[in-house]
Amino acid sequence: MVSERAEYHSETVLTVSLGPDNKGISGCEDGSVALWSTRDQALIGSWNPSGEAVNCAVFNTRDTSKLYIAADSKVYSYDQRNLGEALQTFAFHTDEINEISVDEKGQYLVSCDDSGEVCCVELSRAKCVSKVTPHDNICASVQWIPSRSAEVLSGGMDCKIHHLSVYKARPLQTMSEPMEQQGVHIVNPPFVNSIALHPACRYAAAALGSGAVNVWRLGGRKAGFVEFRNLTKHSAGAGCVKFADHNTVVSGGNDGFLHVTELETPHENGHSNGHAPDESESAKDHKDPLTMRLFHDKKVNWLDARKDSEGFIIYVCDSSPVLTKYNVR
Repeated sequence: MVSERAEYHSETVLTVSLGPDNKGISGCEDGSVALWSTRDQALIGSWNPSGEAVNCAVFNTRDTSKLYIAADSKVYSYDQRNLGEALQTFAFHTDEINEISVDEKGQYLVSCDDSGEVCCVELSRAKCVSKVTPHDNICASVQWIPSRSAEVLSGGMDCKIHHLSVYKARPLQTMSEPMEQQGVHIVNPPFVNSIALHPACRYAAAALGSGAVNVWRLGGRKAGFVEFRNLTKHSAGAGCVKFADHNTVVSGGNDGFLHVTELETPHENGHSNGHAPDESESAKDHKDPLTMRLFHDKKVNWLDARKDSEGFIIYVCDSSPVLTKYNVR
C-alpha cells in the first residue's frame, strides 16, 4: 500500500468526494473548496462560496460539468468551467445542512439538516418539490437509492434509518438501531453518521456512533431492507462508509482506522441472476467477510473510495488541512 498527501486548505478538511473525469473535490472548515486531479493531485481551482464551513461537496455524475456545495443552510451550484460565480443558490433549509446527494439521472438533489428535515430540489427549475422531517434529531446523512425513482435513505442522531419516498409524508420503512446499556446509562449510542448505497442497488451500509458498520440487503419493493450482516467494528465511532465498488465497503472511524471489507465471498458473489440471495437466507448462512485494516492515525472526518485499474484509491480527510490518498493494491 502506498500513501500520498495533498494540501489544498489551511484548516480542517470536512468533506471529500471523487467524481468523474479523474477529479476530486474537498471542502474546509474555513469555507474554502478545492477542485483537483486524482491523477497527479494538481489543483484545478479553489474558491470560497460563502465563508461558512463546507460540510458536503458532490459532483453531478450525469452532467459532469456541474458540482454542488453545501455550506451552512444553503446549497451552491457551480459549473467547473467557471468556478468564480455560482450558477444557482438553493436556500430551502433554515438549519445547517449535513449532506447532499444528486440522483443518478442528474435531475434532483436531496439534502438533510440539523432539524431532521430532508429536502428534495428539482435542479432544472431550482424548485423545492418536497420537504419532510422524518427524524426527531439531527439528520446526518441522506442518499438516493439507485434505480429507485424518488426513494432515499436518511439516517440521524435519533438512531434511525428511514427508507423514504420524497413525495410521501411518512417513511416506507424504518430501521432502528438498538441501544447498549450499562445500568441506567446508554453506552456509545448508535447515532447514524453515514449511509452508503451499493451501486447496483443491492445493499445499504451505515456507519454508527457505536463503532459498528451494519449492512442491509435490498429486497423487492414490499420486502424493503433486510438485515444482512455486521462488519468488523471500530473501537470508537464509525464516522463514514462508502462502497468502493460492487463488492468492497470502506469505513473510517474515530479510532483512526480504515476498514476495507469484501462484502461477499466469491461463492456469494456468483449468483447467476446477478441479484442478491433470496430474502429467506440469513446472515449466518454466509462466511465472515475479509477485512483489511489501515491505520490512519487521526479521526476520520470523511472519505471516498474508487476502484482503479490496479486496486483501490481512498481519499481521507481528518482534523488536519491535509488530504491523504491511499493506493490499495
